[in-house]
Amino acid sequence: MQIDIREDGGVAFIEPVGDIDGKTAAEFHDAVIELLKPNARTILNLGHVAFMSSAGLRSMLLIYQQAKAKDAKVVLAGVNSDIRRSMSATGFLAFFVVADTVQDAVSRLG
Repeated sequence: MQIDIREDGGVAFIEPVGDIDGKTAAEFHDAVIELLKPNARTILNLGHVAFMSSAGLRSMLLIYQQAKAKDAKVVLAGVNSDIRRSMSATGFLAFFVVADTVQDAVSRLG
C-alpha cells in the first residue's frame, strides 16, 4: 500500500492507494492517527481504494474514535460503491461526513 500525504491550508490530505485489508490496515491507521492533532481538519481520499476488509473497517472506527476525542474533523472523499455499501451496512457512514470528490470534501470542512 502507498499512502500519499500532503498538507495545504491547514488541511491534511491523506490518499491511500491499494486495498485496506489485514495486511495494510495497521499502516493506514498509523498514518492517519499521526496526523490527527487536536482540532485537525483531515480529508481521507479513498478514491484509489478498491477494497476494504473488516480490518479496514476497524481502522476506520478507531480513526473516528480518535478524531472525536481530539475534536478533529475527518471527511471521506471518493468512497466507491462497494465500500460505501459495507460502511452503510455496519453503520460506519453515520460516523463520517462523506463527499463524492476532494473538492466537495474541502467545502464540507468549512
